[in-house]
Amino acid sequence: MKPLVKSRYIYQLEALDRRVSELHPQKERIGNKLRNELTGFRGEQALTFPLGLLPETDYGILHNPRLEDSNSNFFEIDVLLLSQCYILLLESKNWYGILLFDEDKQVIRIGDSGVEEGLPNPIPQVKLQAHRLRKWLNEHDFPQIPILYFVVISFPSTIIKPMYPHRPIPETVIHSNLLHFNIQRLNSQFQTLVVDKSGINKLSSLILEKHTDPDIDVLNKFHVEKDELIRGVICPNCNAVPMVLDNGNWHCSSCNFSSRDAHLLSLSDRKLLIGDRITNREAREFLIVNSQHQIKRLLMRGQYRFIGDKNKRIYIL
Repeated sequence: MKPLVKSRYIYQLEALDRRVSELHPQKERIGNKLRNELTGFRGEQALTFPLGLLPETDYGILHNPRLEDSNSNFFEIDVLLLSQCYILLLESKNWYGILLFDEDKQVIRIGDSGVEEGLPNPIPQVKLQAHRLRKWLNEHDFPQIPILYFVVISFPSTIIKPMYPHRPIPETVIHSNLLHFNIQRLNSQFQTLVVDKSGINKLSSLILEKHTDPDIDVLNKFHVEKDELIRGVICPNCNAVPMVLDNGNWHCSSCNFSSRDAHLLSLSDRKLLIGDRITNREAREFLIVNSQHQIKRLLMRGQYRFIGDKNKRIYIL
């Protein structure tokens, strides 16, 4: 019902990483955050195969629904699986190495170097999400239905151990390759039909209607000023900047690569980082092109919608 796609935030981080100099004081922080977000995305990708084995007529599957509660606060669930007998929340973790679980308390990861690293325990996190989802369903008059959850470790090679021998690993912590079998186990345990298939479809539609993507000002978040962004069209072949516009084509002086539409990524970067409205002058400054007429032809060729006339024209990216 809601497929897995890269979030707008990841695209924003990729654009920011491209447009910030290696010497910028926030460069390392931006790169680390981008890697963390991509790691989480790959962890969720690992769930698409076992989920794809389920009969699609029996379940509604929604990736990353983000809902607002009655206190105007938002909560986001990695994967929400809806069935007629229960609702299942999946919290994906792309962790590797050795994981030591102290039930729902502390988690310690031991990586390749042997260094111990404390991690936030995902069990209380997904428990809280289940609680907030329950309240949200009650507010929308949905029937009382069991809400279950799993913490899914993406790498099957990740070793999961109890921190203390007398405290077993929680049953809700599983590897991704066991997800399908654990859902089958739930199906045998929960067989009372709470809603019919039309009810599942209505709930899926309601969640899609109420879903809200986060609106993140990444420049402000990472303390980057607009005039600190690298301007110019980036060569898609060698990443050199800027390319030069000549007779409607972009040319790279570093590798001699030529492209007709290399500017599209740069306009996308500007939309993600600054906003979706741009004037001819702003486009000239960002793409490093002197000619007003060349920029007008580029923007008209891209069939961008615009408002205003002549010198006051604003294009919508």
